[in-house]
Amino acid sequence: MSGFPDEVEAYYCELARSRGWSPDTEQMFRATVELIRDLDRGTAARTYGARADDDGTDWLYEAVWHEREWVVVRQLQVTEDGTITRYWWQRLEDEHGGLTDQALDRDAWDLRPLERDDFYAAWDTPEWSLTA
Repeated sequence: MSGFPDEVEAYYCELARSRGWSPDTEQMFRATVELIRDLDRGTAARTYGARADDDGTDWLYEAVWHEREWVVVRQLQVTEDGTITRYWWQRLEDEHGGLTDQALDRDAWDLRPLERDDFYAAWDTPEWSLTA
């Protein structure tokens, strides 16, 4: 059907059903998921950044250079209570939020540089919090 793993396919079918998407909306959403997946799997230049907001939530981003902008392909949110939310092509959105659809802007988002290894140490760790 889509080439998504079974659990991802089931998740997106349920998301479309629960939100009452039209076939056109579901098709556009799936095209976005496929683009993010292809960018995530690709070899284009990447950048990483992190910030903490005023509510004590840590945000980490991985973005890929695509069509003259940094497209976020992975986003990690860690709340003050330790709740971790990951968004990427396998879970573009849920009832709590979703992967940003805005081009990554280091200055506007007040991001600090983050190394790839640090991003993936956080991404791969079930319980993690960012230290300044």
